[in-house]
Amino acid sequence: MENYIKQAKQGDERAIEKIVSQYKGLVRSYANKFFLVGGDKDDLLQEGMIGLFCAITNYDESKGSFPSFVQLCVSRQIYDAVRADAGVKNKPLLNHADIEEALNLTDGVTPLESLIEKEYFAKIYNIMETKLSPLEKSVITLFANGFSYEDIMTKTDKSYKAIDGAMQRARKKLQTYMD
Repeated sequence: MENYIKQAKQGDERAIEKIVSQYKGLVRSYANKFFLVGGDKDDLLQEGMIGLFCAITNYDESKGSFPSFVQLCVSRQIYDAVRADAGVKNKPLLNHADIEEALNLTDGVTPLESLIEKEYFAKIYNIMETKLSPLEKSVITLFANGFSYEDIMTKTDKSYKAIDGAMQRARKKLQTYMD
């Protein structure tokens, strides 16, 4: 990993891509912990990626481990964005009304459809809690959160075959119990 860091500091795009692919799950997990008024998760994800890039360019191996530095840079970048968004200069915008939303209050979703959707997700959650093994639940949750098989293998310390098997069993169980 240290070779990738050195290469990335010199501008090697492939090394940067390798580091970003390894840490995108971490960035996503930090971004999911916060909320921007008037923004969305992609805004925070982008802020986290800026923090990751800053970590790559400013890392000094004599001062600590790279993963710790990445966590620090990403969390600070996201926290600063949230804090700036909630600052005094943005207060007038917090309670604004969007004209497009006022013209289309329901976005095409009726209260009944919204209730059905909530019940559907509650049913899926219940099935995951009661019918899936811990590995199946972990794999399907990580996959649903956008992690690749490689990321899941790293996080769970399982082989590709074990991850794929758990994924297939989880899908089959979910499909069986949803029918």
